[in-house]
Amino acid sequence: MKQVKDDAMKAALKAIEAVLPENAVKEALRDERFLKRLDGGGRVVLAAIGKAAWRMAKAAADTLGSRLDGGVVVTKYGHSMGEIQGLEIYEAGHPFPDENTLAGTAKALEKVKGLSEKDTVLFLVSGGGSALFEKPKDGVSLDDLISVTDQLLACGADIVEINMIRKRLSAVKGGRFAQFVAPSQVFAIVLSDVLGDRLDSIASGPAHPDSSTVREAMRIVDKYS
Repeated sequence: MKQVKDDAMKAALKAIEAVLPENAVKEALRDERFLKRLDGGGRVVLAAIGKAAWRMAKAAADTLGSRLDGGVVVTKYGHSMGEIQGLEIYEAGHPFPDENTLAGTAKALEKVKGLSEKDTVLFLVSGGGSALFEKPKDGVSLDDLISVTDQLLACGADIVEINMIRKRLSAVKGGRFAQFVAPSQVFAIVLSDVLGDRLDSIASGPAHPDSSTVREAMRIVDKYS
């Protein structure tokens, strides 16, 4: 019986180790598709968002070294563990975006602007990214975003519902970040905090096409009105 318990514990620890942010990033960077992009000789610019952004970015920087051509990390207050060479680090609000959210996002967009089709945006995404990576659409204010998020949370809306509404108010969510960085390619490493692992829901899917519709979003509004 003791051997069974020991084996079960080893298996559990191995599973946990595999999904630690650092290990997940290092493993993903061995992907042939990413290595092929590296061999192409283009620039690699990093954008990391979410509560695990610092740890993911540090692993990427340690792995890629001088091959990484700068980037931006936006994480929750208290989640940065110091400087990372070549990267600019912002701490910002969660679960509500704040001025640092907008500043960090603006800097990330500045870093990836004007890249060519040979270049790659290494996009590291983890839980909390919806609040930590944001550029409101024209006509939408930061106060609007905070108010909508606050009301949805108070009503008991789940994360998929909240993010579906957030996408309608954002210039970077719902695949718009990927559109912004075109013609460069996005290589995304995503740590899921959403039940079902829907890539267009995690951090509101900045690099993934939005599978939801305006009609679905309106149903959510009606549901909690």
